[in-house]
Amino acid sequence: MIKHAPYDERLAGVYDLMYPHIEIDTAATLDLVERLRPAPARVLELGVGTGRIAIPLAERGYEVHGIDGSAAMLEQLARKDPDSRVTTQLADFTGTTTGREHDLILVVLNTFFSAVTREQQISCLRGVHKQLAPAGRFVIEVFEPAPFHGLTQPTTSVRHLGANAVMLDVVSVDRSHQLMVGVHTILDGGVPETVQHIIRYVFPSELDLLAELCGLKLVDRWGDFTGQPFTAASHRHVSVYAKADEV
Repeated sequence: MIKHAPYDERLAGVYDLMYPHIEIDTAATLDLVERLRPAPARVLELGVGTGRIAIPLAERGYEVHGIDGSAAMLEQLARKDPDSRVTTQLADFTGTTTGREHDLILVVLNTFFSAVTREQQISCLRGVHKQLAPAGRFVIEVFEPAPFHGLTQPTTSVRHLGANAVMLDVVSVDRSHQLMVGVHTILDGGVPETVQHIIRYVFPSELDLLAELCGLKLVDRWGDFTGQPFTAASHRHVSVYAKADEV
């Protein structure tokens, strides 16, 4: 079975630098959470990473629990959260639950696609249903895969990680399994380091079907966290689900 390998120490160390213009998106995400469920509320973030969303939510008065499969990423979070305002759990979020209910469950920045089989994605959604409190909401942000699904050749791009470092990204697609394989190579003057990253993308209609199989129903879908309409031109979507028997 294909299984996504969590971010190692080298990649975790530059993770925040991989998305240099994400501050506006972060603010919009926090505002959306506040509109859906004001503090104090219990929030669970799947794939909490280095705490980009979790730490500011805790600062706003939320009770925040985060699950991540990478010890290196959680170490980065701990450095930024010395008071341990965010409760963290080292585990695979596709098969692990907290044993508690949460008013809002969140998974952002395509992290849901890190579940690289349909079975893992269904397991994750079943866990969401199990942990969602009455009248709770599940928020997921993922890219719209249509532009990538048509790729027939690998594509290459470069991310600037700082004045003396770049990351070379090579992406290829296995359309038969809806897998996207990214190879990240860090060039910073030392020995080049390469990490492979695999995700399984799903189209919005498939995501809705998987959610329905797990007792969840779509209640809202936008093109971004500010609430812009989701259209054929949207590059991503922010989708909100509730328990089907509550809608």
